[in-house]
Amino acid sequence: MKKLLITDVDNTLFDWQKLWYECFSAMSKTAIEISGIEEDEFYSECSKLHQKYGTSEYAFVLTELPSFKRMYGERVLEAMQPAIDSFRKARSENLHLYPGVEGALDRLRDAGVTIAAFTESKAFYTNYRFRKLGLDQKVDYLYSPVDHDLPREASSIRKYSPENYLLKSTEHRFTPDGEYKPNPHILLSIIEELGFNTEDTVYIGDNLLKDVFMAQQANVTDVYAAYGAAQHRAEEYDLLKKVTHWTPEMVEREQAALKPGAINPSHTLSTTFSDILEIMGI
Repeated sequence: MKKLLITDVDNTLFDWQKLWYECFSAMSKTAIEISGIEEDEFYSECSKLHQKYGTSEYAFVLTELPSFKRMYGERVLEAMQPAIDSFRKARSENLHLYPGVEGALDRLRDAGVTIAAFTESKAFYTNYRFRKLGLDQKVDYLYSPVDHDLPREASSIRKYSPENYLLKSTEHRFTPDGEYKPNPHILLSIIEELGFNTEDTVYIGDNLLKDVFMAQQANVTDVYAAYGAAQHRAEEYDLLKKVTHWTPEMVEREQAALKPGAINPSHTLSTTFSDILEIMGI
């Protein structure tokens, strides 16, 4: 039996692309209707902010949009509240684990497997999703990048005391600043830090380049979460590329990795995360 499972998070444990698309689309539609801004201008300004902060889900994008600051001055937050409400409604409707994930994680923990999550999403967003998805009770360790800088008013708009926003069970650790997948050295350092070796470990993720190729380069058993691959959903993926923080080079590398035969996974899960149990030897 394998002793350590390291799992990607977005599009592996839940449908991140659909969540992002539904939330961003709902927010954008309302913000554009309120302001009358041209769509292309709105998306262009969002993209620049996403590039600045290194994330495609910058929570304060509306209040920092140059056009909105010119239109509303200090009243941006008030003017855009309906757009923020649209975002939150869509988030509550679309944030849920893939079928089979919860039960499989429980089976793994019952069998004594250590579970670590390794994501490129910033700590601020990953922490929220871990708490809301119940992953705080099911994953032992979470590795993510540190947060980008937050606006000064970020703490003042939170409803609860700071301890309410902390993970209770999962130990949150941080990956080196400026290092991103596919980086086999980070993966190997996580395995070593947790006291295991590569033979003990299985790594699962939805991205052929960032996940499968990385695991193969580290000589770790790789599992492709094909059920979570979402680039073929053109409407969602096209909007993401329009406002993404990815550079053109990053997009080109990902497209190349998707060509048939470019990267061949050792194991593929086509329908459900729970099939990982057999690969783990459970």
